[in-house]
Amino acid sequence: MRPLAHWIEAQGIATTLVGLIPQHVEAMRPPRALLVPFELGRPFGDPGDASLQHQVLDAALSLVARTDVPETRWLEVAGSTANVADIPWACPVSFPVPANNDAGGAAALLAEVDLLEPWHDRAVRARGNSVAGASGVSILDAVRFIAALRNEPWPAALPGLSVVDSFKLAAEDVKLWYLEAAAAQPRQRSSEIADWFWNATQASMLLRTLAGTLIDTPDKLLNTLVRLTLVPEARRA
Repeated sequence: MRPLAHWIEAQGIATTLVGLIPQHVEAMRPPRALLVPFELGRPFGDPGDASLQHQVLDAALSLVARTDVPETRWLEVAGSTANVADIPWACPVSFPVPANNDAGGAAALLAEVDLLEPWHDRAVRARGNSVAGASGVSILDAVRFIAALRNEPWPAALPGLSVVDSFKLAAEDVKLWYLEAAAAQPRQRSSEIADWFWNATQASMLLRTLAGTLIDTPDKLLNTLVRLTLVPEARRA
C-alpha cells in the first residue's frame, strides 16, 4: 500500500487509507491514514450501521486536505453502536443439547438450521439477498455434505466441483448462512455474532473437528484449506 500511495502522491493526487492494525500503519508510514478500532474485516464497522460508516468515510476523506504528511489519526466515534455496550446481543433461538454421539453431526446441525431458518428468511427479506450459496446447493445439502466428511468413505463431490472445493464452499455457505440468520436479531454486533457462532453452535464444533482430523492430510489443497481458512486461528482453541 505504501509504495502505491507514494506513487499516486507523486502524480499530484492526495491519498488516504483506513487502517485496522496500528503496527502495520506505523511501519508503512503512508501519507495519510485513519486508524479505526474495529475487528479485522470490518474497516467501516458493523454492517448496516450507515451512520458509523459515514463517520469513517468523512474522517478518512478529511485527511486529504492535510499537506503536513505523514499524518495518522484515530477515528473518534460518536453516537454509534461501535462504542455502546448498553444491551447485549443474544441469539434469537435456544438450541437443544444433542446426544453425545451426535454432537457436531448432521442431525444436530439440521436441528439448528430448522430453528434458525425463520430468522434467516427475515434477514434475506430485510437485505433483499443472501451471500450464501456459492456451493450451488441448499443449506440443508451443504450441512449434510460437510457432516458426512467426518467418516470414510467421503461423499461424492458436489455437482461441478472437486471434493476439496465442495468442502470449502459448503463450509463457507454454512458459516455465512448462520451469521446472516443471527444478524436478523436487533442490536446485533458482528463481533458478538462471531463469538456466538464459534462458541455456541454445533456447526462450529463440526468445523473444528474436521480441522483437527484433517490437519495432517497429504492433500496440499485440503491441507491449505484446513490450516488457513476453515477455522480462524483465534478460534481454534
